[in-house]
Amino acid sequence: MRFALIAVLLAASVPAFAQDPDRLPWFAIDAHAATVGLPQAEGWVPAVSSDTKLPGRNWGFVGGGTVYPLRLWLITFGFGGSIIHGSGSGESFTIVTGSGTTATTRVTPVVHTGITSVAPQISMNFGHKLGWSYISSGVGKSKVTSSADAVGTTPEMVVPEAWNSALNFGGGAKWFMKPHLGASFDARFVKLSSRAATDTLPSAKRTQLWNISAGISIQ
Repeated sequence: MRFALIAVLLAASVPAFAQDPDRLPWFAIDAHAATVGLPQAEGWVPAVSSDTKLPGRNWGFVGGGTVYPLRLWLITFGFGGSIIHGSGSGESFTIVTGSGTTATTRVTPVVHTGITSVAPQISMNFGHKLGWSYISSGVGKSKVTSSADAVGTTPEMVVPEAWNSALNFGGGAKWFMKPHLGASFDARFVKLSSRAATDTLPSAKRTQLWNISAGISIQ
């Protein structure tokens, strides 16, 4: 029954979609530079001292695409997704405690963290073929990589890699100054779900990250 209803809606919308000269294109492909949030919550990064500098945000990229097969009144529905990737490193500090002959020196490790998110999305789009805005959301997967360099007698610490469920939601806009080439931006939140400890993975707390990207779009 559900599939039959979807088929009816598609059949009803295609003629109107084809007759509208200002309709959205059938598809759009995006390539963006991005500022990407990196997780700092317990379990996603190695168990280091609280005074260790963790990377929290760095440059990355976003690539994705969307098809627009269905229009109902003023809303065009899109189905697509994006891949978001970013990585960064913290800094090492020398910490001196005490003074004189009782002074002790400790060096904090450099922590390296990266994240890759596969973010499927269903979007609601408002506008016409030369420019439109949208809101979208979906559930996908994210993989976090994180390690702390060896320091002194402390060995390197590595958090095992694993794909975890992640909700994404956000919005953006696209503008086309030429028939097929335009500019676009996207602001997106990625919520990593909590993770229970296993034989190979530590438990990890739920955490929310945000990303902003901008670049070109092709239709």
